[in-house]
Amino acid sequence: MKKFLASLVVLLFVGAVGYIQAAPIGGAKVYLVDEMGKPLTSYGKVYYSIWTFDKNGSIKVLQRGELTKSVFKSLIFPDNVIKLNLDTPRSIAEERGSHTAFIGIDVWIEKDGKLYTFPPESFEAEVSKNTFAKSIMLKFNFKEARVKDLKALSSENSKVQPMAHDVYYVWETVEDKSYYHQKIPVLIVDNKASSSVSATIQMAYRGSYYWGPMVTVAFGDLISEKVSFDPSSITVKALGRSTTKKYKASWIMDVSPHSSKYIWIKGKVHYIYQKEYYCSLYCEPTGNERYFVKIDSFDTDYYNGIYHIKTGEAYGKLPYSVPSRWIEPTGAVYNNKVDIEDFYSEIYVGTSGESFNIGAPLGALIAFLGPETAPAWLNVLVTGFSLEDYVNYAVLGSVQSKSGSYLHFRGMKSAYEMKLPVKTWYGTSYKRTPVPVGFYIEVS
Repeated sequence: MKKFLASLVVLLFVGAVGYIQAAPIGGAKVYLVDEMGKPLTSYGKVYYSIWTFDKNGSIKVLQRGELTKSVFKSLIFPDNVIKLNLDTPRSIAEERGSHTAFIGIDVWIEKDGKLYTFPPESFEAEVSKNTFAKSIMLKFNFKEARVKDLKALSSENSKVQPMAHDVYYVWETVEDKSYYHQKIPVLIVDNKASSSVSATIQMAYRGSYYWGPMVTVAFGDLISEKVSFDPSSITVKALGRSTTKKYKASWIMDVSPHSSKYIWIKGKVHYIYQKEYYCSLYCEPTGNERYFVKIDSFDTDYYNGIYHIKTGEAYGKLPYSVPSRWIEPTGAVYNNKVDIEDFYSEIYVGTSGESFNIGAPLGALIAFLGPETAPAWLNVLVTGFSLEDYVNYAVLGSVQSKSGSYLHFRGMKSAYEMKLPVKTWYGTSYKRTPVPVGFYIEVS
């Protein structure tokens, strides 16, 4: 009996230690599972890299590691969990004045002689430190992974510094450029009617919500070589928000007959191009590549507890091209006024658009600014805006006839799809849905 009690005490002690190790105070426990909730460690050896954006908006790796299935370990705590200290990303976010820290996660799985590389996942952590560990479950879809034959990944010289003979995987930045004080279009109005119209946009927080721009990533195999956007080989996804504050932006503009204008907000935009490397004795590129476009911050004036984004208007069409072959008009609304959200259900098929709102043509803007490695299809990429819960609109607005006469209003939808977060009763999941490449309203 004494031996049994002693063994029980030892097991309880080991379990307690395991619990403490799995639950860093103020940190996070990140569970890696497939679409059905099955631990990724059930498939093979898991490699991971956890990163954030530093104060300049560049990618900063926080932690790398491996996970393997262990029967003994799983008796104490799950073997598919990453223990993460959040002090560094929180301090960076606090220095930047953001209410939340962005955390990105890359995952690789070695299974049956194949390497599976998944698109990145992400989550946000509030700057204020939680007492208990934050539990995060991230789901990875094998259908979205890029698959390589491990035997085919030969060892050749590389620019990436090798680390002994251990096998590991990295994303290495090839080009990283940011551009300050850029005018980012948020509403474009093409007035083909014979009467003037007035357009307004409201980008504002509600209650205690914090609002911010989302990070967009494009991922695939040798996608830098594509001469046009190919949805069958390029996965485009909206990740979490790069920064969050109690932002507000609003503007009203008049558009004369047979003319075009657009409303812009001003901020710092960022372009990052990375290549994936397989590393053993040496490191070499696998062929997988990815591109990030994002807004790091806005130009603001702070008063009354709110960050007011600098906003204005410009005459004419956009000074850079957007991929018109992906765009077509929605059905017409015949009235003397139309609200932006009236088009959301037709534009965002299968969702109401709350998690993305308008699609700012950030890829087209950045391509116009001229980074050296920008692919030919970069102008397809757009950036959305969201509140933290994904179930309320972050952007509202309208266009109306100044004379009160009835006109035809059309939004612009597209055949271009992204993976967007969608809030459901059982949590947040991703859904592939069309998104507008710039939010246009045509009046006739």
